[in-house]
Amino acid sequence: MMHSYPRSLTSYDFLKALALVLMLIDHTGHHFYPDEMWFRVLGRLCVPIWFFLIGYARTTALPPRLWIGGVLVVLSALVAGQYLFPLDILFTIAAARALRPDLTVRATQSPENLRGWFLLLFLAAVPTGLLVEYGTMGLLFVLHGFICRNRDALKERLMLRHVRLFVFATYLTFGLQEGLLLPSLNLAQTVVLLGGLAGIAVLLNSFRPAEYPVLTQRVTRPVVFLLQIMGRRTLELYVLHILVFRGICMALYPESYAFLNWHWIPPGLVAWL
Repeated sequence: MMHSYPRSLTSYDFLKALALVLMLIDHTGHHFYPDEMWFRVLGRLCVPIWFFLIGYARTTALPPRLWIGGVLVVLSALVAGQYLFPLDILFTIAAARALRPDLTVRATQSPENLRGWFLLLFLAAVPTGLLVEYGTMGLLFVLHGFICRNRDALKERLMLRHVRLFVFATYLTFGLQEGLLLPSLNLAQTVVLLGGLAGIAVLLNSFRPAEYPVLTQRVTRPVVFLLQIMGRRTLELYVLHILVFRGICMALYPESYAFLNWHWIPPGLVAWL
């Protein structure tokens, strides 16, 4: 069944457009400027947004296009001489959607449950991150989204201080983990990464579904079209830009993107382990 979108710009359009821009910055750095860490620092700020929206959503549907997109991205990695594991984030998103119903119910029963699930998901982040991108760390952001969407229903079980502590710990540990995985971050980049994640946490914590019909009328049609495409066709744009970027890299950097010369896991990850 086709999803019916509002004619007006929505808060989802703006949030997903922000995430998409940050993701493009990240992937531009990864493919074309691998030694310039500022691209990666800014790009990492998109990760919480994608998983937060899974927890915030009303549905946990797994549409075929999600699986098709994931398979296309993995096949493009093999063709471009990249690596199989960890599997692309689209598989992490699919797993997060499938696990969300049980996870969110169990983790939000009490403050003790929330703390326990935080520790479990945090400790499992590295081993599961070898299988799928971001591993169980992504599920912590899913919990944040679920708590924000259901804050009124959960306020009898989770007090504000419990939620704040969970959010603080989630975004801080993600920032520290990414700081370790990204090579050669200087002090300024570390501060921007942690400060940016704090800003994203505040932004997501205040997120609400909203439509902006007046703003839509005032903004030029090309801008409205661009924002709505970015906000409503993010999956297609994600897959398309990955295919294009890898195709360009195969032409420009054949020594690093050799045809079908793929690996099981990134060599750099082996060295880090």
